Amino acid sequence: MLTTVIVEAGTSALGVLKSTTTGHAFAFYRWRLRNLMWACALAGMMVPRISLIIPWYVILRHLRLSGTLTAIILTSIYHPVHLYLARNYFQTIPRGILEAARIDGASEWQIIWHIMLPLAAPIMALVGVFTAIITLGDYVWQSLVLQFDDKKTIIVGIMRLVLTRGGGELNVNPLGRQMAASVLLMLPMFAIFIAAKDFFIKGITDGGIKE
Repeated sequence: MLTTVIVEAGTSALGVLKSTTTGHAFAFYRWRLRNLMWACALAGMMVPRISLIIPWYVILRHLRLSGTLTAIILTSIYHPVHLYLARNYFQTIPRGILEAARIDGASEWQIIWHIMLPLAAPIMALVGVFTAIITLGDYVWQSLVLQFDDKKTIIVGIMRLVLTRGGGELNVNPLGRQMAASVLLMLPMFAIFIAAKDFFIKGITDGGIKE
């Protein structure tokens, strides 16, 4: 459970930071090859995540990160659809807000941290919840990278109960243990959703702020 909480918190926080700041840049700034970079970013939606497992594993092994929670977090923060949602949300925010802040002397970083990110709280909650859901159920990648028992996440432990049929303690009322483990898997997601419920719903139903 502790390992799962660490992974969920790390991926959600970094995923939200990456998606919102990058989405803000694509929504409000213009630079050379911007459209090409946006097309490349969205092209990731056409690549199945399962197909990236081998290159990811090779890269992490060379970086000596294989078997660590850092490897799971770094490979779980980028989802092209989240970038797409963040960019579209920022495009609904009137540009007059940015211009007024610049006239008042605010720097770009001040605009991002003190104006844009507070306005983007609904989409940040939405991205955070989606990232947590995806990471919580990413059994194949986590079971491959986390080889040590003290670093395995709860989804790996649950699948171990489901797939192990014989021998020892696991053979005692296996169905009951599986149901209990499933409840434990639900608890982190339930806590995340309750904490971000209002922002999550607003991020789905609202389209930013109006002029």
